Amino acid sequence: MRKSFRLLLLCALTAALGLAGAAQTPAAAPRNRIIGVVSAADEASSSLTVKLDAGEVYKVSMVATTKLLRLAPGETQLSKAQPIQFNDISVGDRVLAQGPLNDAEKTIEALRVIDMSQADLAKKHQQEQADWQHRSVAGTAAVKDEPNGMLTLRLPAMMADGELVKVAVSNRTVYKRYSPDSVKYADAKPSTLAEIGTGDQVRVLGNKDDAGTVQAEQVVSGSFITLAATVVSVDAAAGLVQAKNMQNGKPLTIKITADSNLRRVPPMGGGAAGGGQQRPAGAASGAPPAVAQAGPGNGAQGGAPGGGQRRGGDFSRLMEFMPKIAVDGLKTGETIVVASSKGGKPDEVTAVTLLAGADFLVTMAQARGAQGGRPGAANGPSMGMNLDVMSMVPAQ
Repeated sequence: MRKSFRLLLLCALTAALGLAGAAQTPAAAPRNRIIGVVSAADEASSSLTVKLDAGEVYKVSMVATTKLLRLAPGETQLSKAQPIQFNDISVGDRVLAQGPLNDAEKTIEALRVIDMSQADLAKKHQQEQADWQHRSVAGTAAVKDEPNGMLTLRLPAMMADGELVKVAVSNRTVYKRYSPDSVKYADAKPSTLAEIGTGDQVRVLGNKDDAGTVQAEQVVSGSFITLAATVVSVDAAAGLVQAKNMQNGKPLTIKITADSNLRRVPPMGGGAAGGGQQRPAGAASGAPPAVAQAGPGNGAQGGAPGGGQRRGGDFSRLMEFMPKIAVDGLKTGETIVVASSKGGKPDEVTAVTLLAGADFLVTMAQARGAQGGRPGAANGPSMGMNLDVMSMVPAQ
């Protein structure tokens, strides 16, 4: 979310100073602003220590004519900013300081400081998360009708093809797309409907109309792959898992980052895949215990737009009930399923989602492929398996 707030602050300052033309040709003007997070505030010297996103640390000094303003997150009109005092600025706030800058000494004598408080940023982030959780729908792009501004998503399901949902886009729809080899929402780039391809993962924010069509306000997409593998070794310190790709038998290196979502699939009852363990009372036959434990309305993430209701059995719902694990919780020889954005190296992926103890899921994927004549039956158990990796948008 840092990049979006950085952009908001830049837009506000540019508009206020009438620098729209200069913003389009940044090389024509010297850098005279910094953006970062306040790490220290010294009221005695009227100065701030600000850490930039790139890691540099600057000292921001105030003078008698310095204007201190607070802008609400999401607001781009500087005319709506409120005057504040120096002691209103706290550690953790995000600020944009503008004025004479000395890069060599890492100092800036501020003519204007625009502040977004840490509390306001946190509140805004929580509101955005809640909005995505309750008014979004995620699935795989099945059909795209670009001339008519329509997109059809197939929703994820455990044991059968998921239902289809129509999405209507307009010239007001905002698009973002995950970057290759990145699992961070902050790295997502502005995009278009044209970039979305069949089979891409898509999450849409919007409300359903009376006909059941989602009127898209925001669309986030990505090209992801899902692989089944067997753990060969784990280097927890380096965040690396060496595995054997079950689809082609080749070595696979899996990178684990702070943004990776690692879960362990609960033991399944009955059959070899479940290890012969018994199902809890009330659990549906052939389904993880979490299905029986969670009612259709429990949990919001991935819910139908405007309602929060969720279908039983989709991965985004089930994963909420799977225990989180650390890298060192992976066991040599166990089956894992990993979802990753498509990068340039087929033998190296960065995990968006990794599910350990996934024998049941692999067996299920094989069965579905065999029953439906899917390519997955011949090409490997990874085909046709949908982990709903977009379920974490926009959590990063």
